[in-house]
Amino acid sequence: MMRFKLCYEIPGRPHHYIAPQLLEPNSPDYDWDDSTNLILRYRYEFMPKGILTRLIVELHEFIEAQQLVWKTGVVFTNTSARAEVIERYDKSEIRIRVSGHDQKRWLSAITHEIEKIHRSFTSSDNPAENRLRYQTLIPCNCNTCKGRQAPHDYAYNRLQKFLSDRQYQIQCQESYAMVDVRQLLNDILYVPDPLLHPEGGIRAESDPQGLPLQDTSSILKTAQTQLYQPSQEIFISYAWSGDSEEMANEIEKALATTDITLIRDKRDLGFKGRIQAFMAQIGQGNAVIVVISDKYLKSENCMFELVEIAANGDFYDRIFPIVLPDAQIYKPVQRIRYIQHWEQEIAELDEAMKSVGSANLQGFRESIDLYTRIRNTIAELVDILKDMNTLTPDLHSDSGFSELIDAIQNRLKQD
Repeated sequence: MMRFKLCYEIPGRPHHYIAPQLLEPNSPDYDWDDSTNLILRYRYEFMPKGILTRLIVELHEFIEAQQLVWKTGVVFTNTSARAEVIERYDKSEIRIRVSGHDQKRWLSAITHEIEKIHRSFTSSDNPAENRLRYQTLIPCNCNTCKGRQAPHDYAYNRLQKFLSDRQYQIQCQESYAMVDVRQLLNDILYVPDPLLHPEGGIRAESDPQGLPLQDTSSILKTAQTQLYQPSQEIFISYAWSGDSEEMANEIEKALATTDITLIRDKRDLGFKGRIQAFMAQIGQGNAVIVVISDKYLKSENCMFELVEIAANGDFYDRIFPIVLPDAQIYKPVQRIRYIQHWEQEIAELDEAMKSVGSANLQGFRESIDLYTRIRNTIAELVDILKDMNTLTPDLHSDSGFSELIDAIQNRLKQD
């Protein structure tokens, strides 16, 4: 897949790969300064799939923090400028907007790669013929349009015709002001060495459909590779209400003074969120605080999370347990009672299922499978928990959870 520009290895995460076409369609949350942006659009007669995917793979080293990428968009940065590239398939267009310093220089690095991709759509009968039909839209720079997110724009080939016909003024269709054609192009076209191009690079092109190719290697060489920065987040698994929820509230308050983000169901699940999927996500978490109580060890949902954590490996390293006084895990006889509890749950549900027809048991078989899974693993998991020096809840509270926070930070640094 790497050979065909379909995926890339994440910088900073060896042997981890991303295929852009398989990413989520929704963009992540990020800040954007839209006060003074340089904007360019490509509009296609028929937009082929794969242009953005190939662009992301080509320039993946510069994806901001290796985080700001999704199926239909990406943010590239060279630390001084940022380029947001959005594919709008319903409108058959790609929009680029650049913020920061030296915007034209960073824009040229992006458009150069796009134009290389455009030129790859050649005819099998005539390799010199580009089968792709599109317009490059240059933003207006009149006083009305300048600084707007949706300025009036001009087709690049039309501006080139104006140049070839020695017509150096064109009218904005928003403000009706006359603007300089050469300045419109100068706002977009980056010239690495003006001494070699005294005309400023503003000249008629034999193929005016797209921007001219130019050597942007020096721009990319001076841009810093963006390495993957693991997010400082941790999940918490606990039984709702009572002492467990109070403990979860205290932990959340303590973590609020750090750079660690606590992922918590009551806040992060959202209205109509899929509970099962969220619990499975907890099970996959790199670090999970587990507040163990008697209610927790008898809860279907809580025990599903604990079993999922174990199923994803490194159970001992990934969990950070706090054991409440009512959790009876330190004596063998007491631990057996939890096994008896789940055996009773299995027996009661099994008996109840016999009273209805098999056609009406959707979801019930999954529940009895889960109960059986809990019954089969609870002894081993509780044995690990009782052997860990978890400190008492009072010691954690009195210290402001300092030892817990230190342990979590050390774990997150290892990823």
